[in-house]
Amino acid sequence: MATDLVEAAGRAGIAATWCRDGAEALLAVGAELPNVLVIAARTETFDAPRISSAVRRRSEIPILVGAAPGEESLARQALVAGASAVIVRPYDFDTIAPFALKSLDSSVQSTVFTAGPIHVDRRGYETRVRGRHVQLTQRELELLVFLIVRRGTVASIEEISAAVWGHPAHTNTVAVHVKRLRAKLGADPEHGEYIRTIRGAGYRLAPSICA
Repeated sequence: MATDLVEAAGRAGIAATWCRDGAEALLAVGAELPNVLVIAARTETFDAPRISSAVRRRSEIPILVGAAPGEESLARQALVAGASAVIVRPYDFDTIAPFALKSLDSSVQSTVFTAGPIHVDRRGYETRVRGRHVQLTQRELELLVFLIVRRGTVASIEEISAAVWGHPAHTNTVAVHVKRLRAKLGADPEHGEYIRTIRGAGYRLAPSICA
């Protein structure tokens, strides 16, 4: 069930992380706040009501509780504790996608993005690195914004294609744009190359500028 959901999210350009139990989920959310949290009503170590309460105290992200037959009581408790909605298990990704995409869109609607010494004004199509103006094409700027929004997590070719091109793009197309963007941003004595290649996985910004 988890594999199907993660794969469906990947095809939609959404990175998904699967956690084995409630404790691992809370640790993952604490380390990096997701755009949406999907939890089963009954999980090991911590159930949905306790997870919902803990997460809601920190954030307003959508919390979706998956309930199978017989778990209605736990689902209602989760709603009282702060969950956003109850959905049916096994999961239908089409039910989850609107929550994930709406939350993601809200984070991307900003016009100014910063990662360490990199500053991007999306509306003004202006990019500066340590005060130095960098002329980027629209694709390069959107690629940079997407990597900044990802805050140092690895973005696959498929995810970059969906976010920047709106459809699957050839691997070489993405690689060429990353190469050009990397060259324009330059390297930094403190952070090294701003864009890192993670062999077999994709690309990410240097973790040191996303801390």
